[in-house]
Amino acid sequence: MLGLPTALCDLISYMLEGSSGCGHDDVNEESYEFISEVRDDLKLMLDSPNAYLRGIDLVEAANVGIQFGTSLHGRETELQALKECYHRSISSEYEVAMICGISGIGKSKLSDAFIRYANESGSIVLSGRCDKLQSQPLHTISSLFDRYCASLSVKDRSMAGKVATALNENLGDDVASLVRAIPNLANLLGDDFEPKENLNDTALAMDAQKRLRYLFCEFVAVISRCHERPLILFLDDCQWIDNASVALLNQLLIITGSHITGQCFLFGSYRDDEMSETHPLNLMLSSVHSLCGIKTTKINLTPLSKGALNEMLSTTLSLLPRITRPLADILHHKTKGSPLFVKQVMMELYNQQLLYPSLSRRRWVWEAEKILDMKIPENVATFITDSFDRLPSEVLSALVVLSCFGASANISLIEVLEREIQEPLMSPLNDAVGHSVLGKRNGEFYFMHDKLQEAAYSMMQPVERCLHHNRYGLALGFVAVRERDDRLLLTAVGQINHGGPQAVIDSEQALVVANLNLDAGKKAVNMSDFFSAYSFFNHGISFLGRGHWTDHYDLSLELFNLAVKCALMNADHESVKVLTSQVMHNAKCFEDKCQAISYTITLLGWGGNVPDAIKLINSTLTNLGEGLPTMITPTVVKDDVVSTKVLLASLSDDVLLSYPGMENPSKILVLDLLLKYFNFLPFAGERAALLIIPLRMIQISLMYGMSPISPIGFALYGNFLALVRGEFQEGYRYVKLALSLMKKLPSRAQDGNIMFYANYTKLLVEPMQSAIELYPDAYKASMKSGIPHASCVYNYIYGNLSLWAGKGLKVVVSSMKETLRETKYHKNRNILRMILPIFRMALRLTGETSAPEQDQDSLINASDRISKKDITGKHASYFHSLYFIRLTEALIFRELDEAIDATNEYFFVDKGVGFHFSLTTFNMIFRIFYSGLVSFWIGREIKDGKKAKKWLARGAECKDEMEKLAASASEWNFQNKAYLLQAEEQFCRMNFEIAEKLYDAAILSSKIHKYVNEEALANELAGHFYLETGRQNRSVHYFSQAFEKYNEWGAVAKANTLTNYLDGS
Repeated sequence: MLGLPTALCDLISYMLEGSSGCGHDDVNEESYEFISEVRDDLKLMLDSPNAYLRGIDLVEAANVGIQFGTSLHGRETELQALKECYHRSISSEYEVAMICGISGIGKSKLSDAFIRYANESGSIVLSGRCDKLQSQPLHTISSLFDRYCASLSVKDRSMAGKVATALNENLGDDVASLVRAIPNLANLLGDDFEPKENLNDTALAMDAQKRLRYLFCEFVAVISRCHERPLILFLDDCQWIDNASVALLNQLLIITGSHITGQCFLFGSYRDDEMSETHPLNLMLSSVHSLCGIKTTKINLTPLSKGALNEMLSTTLSLLPRITRPLADILHHKTKGSPLFVKQVMMELYNQQLLYPSLSRRRWVWEAEKILDMKIPENVATFITDSFDRLPSEVLSALVVLSCFGASANISLIEVLEREIQEPLMSPLNDAVGHSVLGKRNGEFYFMHDKLQEAAYSMMQPVERCLHHNRYGLALGFVAVRERDDRLLLTAVGQINHGGPQAVIDSEQALVVANLNLDAGKKAVNMSDFFSAYSFFNHGISFLGRGHWTDHYDLSLELFNLAVKCALMNADHESVKVLTSQVMHNAKCFEDKCQAISYTITLLGWGGNVPDAIKLINSTLTNLGEGLPTMITPTVVKDDVVSTKVLLASLSDDVLLSYPGMENPSKILVLDLLLKYFNFLPFAGERAALLIIPLRMIQISLMYGMSPISPIGFALYGNFLALVRGEFQEGYRYVKLALSLMKKLPSRAQDGNIMFYANYTKLLVEPMQSAIELYPDAYKASMKSGIPHASCVYNYIYGNLSLWAGKGLKVVVSSMKETLRETKYHKNRNILRMILPIFRMALRLTGETSAPEQDQDSLINASDRISKKDITGKHASYFHSLYFIRLTEALIFRELDEAIDATNEYFFVDKGVGFHFSLTTFNMIFRIFYSGLVSFWIGREIKDGKKAKKWLARGAECKDEMEKLAASASEWNFQNKAYLLQAEEQFCRMNFEIAEKLYDAAILSSKIHKYVNEEALANELAGHFYLETGRQNRSVHYFSQAFEKYNEWGAVAKANTLTNYLDGS
């Protein structure tokens, strides 16, 4: 049978043996008993000739050993579930998949099989593994994006250019912050990219962690759009994921998920026996499901069945399943079906020559009886540890070293370490690859399984581990400092800190280590990694000995101040309190206490203790020589306004824009404190200082130079001139100056605030439809600055003003839903309360009533709801806004009783609110407009002459205000409103001819100035005018125009309420 495949020769032999041996005891157990067995084997050979007819390479098998291949066995159902989850995520609704099971159960094998499928389908797959010994947050996610950038910059320059262009357009200079987290992104951006070395993210962001999360999400969105193919992110060993990565995934799912649905799929794996329901990742996945319906499909893996294990052996050994079944039964009994355990046992069987390639039989054979008698531990961890004892000592020693760095380590790092500690590492580790303990790819050594790393690491006693970590860290640290290698420095100091203070030999070495931690912490800050930075600074403090405030004062002060800053960024309020108390107790002078004081003020404000925060601000300003007057009277304000105007009188915009930057640290702190003061005052019920503070900001800026906060002072000053004094053109000049200053200053931290305040006046002077588009820019700026709570405010205002400005209601409702979802994510209950009334009104206008977001009870806890008892208290602004929405909705839907009730409440609250720049007063012009229209309507309808006169007087006051705005601020925004209020007034006075002309003027002006909603309203009110004055036929024309314009706006439900008027009935 020369030339025939071995399997076919064996099949014929087994047939003959089975036929001739019938009834004999010495028949080969592999012989056939039934013809059906022959048929089944022949079918397998025909269906899978490569597996069963090709045979094995005996030389390779003898030299290399058992090769397990990539085939998946016994996981077909689970793989199909993963595929279905993926297809749902990229086609209809965003979904997450998590593969879970005990260690060694085959999670990586299943994920590898899915990744092969995804790659063949044209998807882009980025994968990474979380590491128990990796202390740097976001390391896994940063690394997978870093590998993507490195690969793309080499393999596809065209796509690299496309991604680089999109990133520059989306992020501008902020892309430099991503480069610090993803170094190979610089290669993708090309030679033209020049990072700004002098800026770190503390100058760019108020919460750099949130800022970095936003930038990562933007990066994912850019990749998805540019490739126009599904993007898959896979994270292995998620039981060790860090909190910063969980927060990033949370934001990616909730904020970015809706924008890239159809293009992105997230899946991961974890050991379910090491991850409880209270694990941060499980809590996050539960949260995103409750917040926005993103569900997680959990794919649970159990041990392989005997059949699946036999299929694995059959494929691995290239033998028919009937032949391998007895061996599979033995191995299943000993390993309980754990895939990793099976592989480890098979390799050990090969090493002991109990499973080997037979030259005579040209196939794998085994000693079944000896294997059956072989003593094997009950768990794979013990088995692996025992098998390590049979490795050469040099290999074992090198594996122990490698295990100190986690599941993998860069080969270049190992080469440096080998050179520095003068111990063989590279050669033994390469030998370990041959022993199938390690793998080698992408410039890294990696353990073939995390159980192997754990086994190597457990060979050291705890004290030995500390000494090893310290030794390797110091060796690498000196190289990192010498070669100015920041990445190596972070790795080195991480190793030292794993060793801890107990591994340090003397005070001199402790001082060196403290300074290394200081340097590493600063590098981490520059990378926006405040969790790692805090850890470095805190470890640096731990290495200082007793008396360090005396012996090493400057180092101690710097470590403590930086640790406080990072703790504040990480919302670790208890650590802030502890660390600031140490600084306050040990600082030698007031200037050295200033940073700690500033952080304490911030913490008091966040904690709701505004009175104490204001008290501390005032005392600090006094100590810095910039105290505010104790009594702020109108005379004091007037004098400050005059002195500020005198200072500014001779300074052109060009001169102001060329002012130098502020360098005096105490004055920079003063402006920071003044801004905090300004933001705290409305919550404290104090408004007297609101006008003084911007004036002082400008005065200090003119004397000491411009700080990032200076533009806010100019914007607020411009608002004061325009909105309080009625000097619109002069006020407009200063808000434009504020925006120009913002672009010239290097810091981006305050950009969102500057745009927010500047837009108060811009909204009145510029066409509103274009002016509101500054709010999306403010949103992006605040997200880049790590201030998501402010971004919720800007999104809320944008949706609100989009409705009043006549933007299509379908777009407005969609925007509001997005804002609701984001606001729920950031737990900004104030904005939730503010947006719900206008959101409901928008839904009612469109006729959409099924949106779950309108259910207030599902959004706001009972403890967070505002009682009506607070109507004139600190929540007066909220009720002012609420009653405005109610009266407007009543006017639009012609509900007179509701209009009377809501408007009475509105004017009652209005007395106590006053004017201040807050998120509840940005739409004041619409409040004037609609409350005036309602007042005229009620004044016409009620029978009580005295009350009617009062209502008409209110309407006239609103009309007068609108006329002033039309004359001094902008005809574009106010002319049509003034005309309509005038028309309603003349209707009330029964001057019908004048009223007719004014209604037509209001309609035409609304059309010219693109207020389709107000054009619809003016037509409807004109229709009611003609109907109520007995000219029904003429009213039909105006009601028809109103019907058309309401539909054009998207207010379908409102338009349908006019149908009774269209036929003249």
